[in-house]
Amino acid sequence: MALKSTRYRKVEPAALNRRAVPRHNVKIRRASLNRPNKNAISADLVDISVYGCRLEADAVFSEGEEIQVNVAAFDAVKAIVVWQKVKQAGCRFTDALDPEILRRLTLVS
Repeated sequence: MALKSTRYRKVEPAALNRRAVPRHNVKIRRASLNRPNKNAISADLVDISVYGCRLEADAVFSEGEEIQVNVAAFDAVKAIVVWQKVKQAGCRFTDALDPEILRRLTLVS
């Protein structure tokens, strides 16, 4: 039974996204990943922020693994895998991404 104060008004769902900066949905297929002592693999960038990104790739990642993310004409960005699922990985950039590069990447997709 609903409380009297919420019975007649719509209650919004709880905010699940607690990120300090928003992630931007992108679909960039020109990305590649370099991993130490392994061959480079192609990947899709799914979302990105100044502090990290989410990737889709046909590879198995391990948490804590260091990688380099390469996108088109931009310099490689060092990142650390913080989580992984089937064909996806969430990465935190070692250094924050330049906001101008972020803007250009979101315009490309």
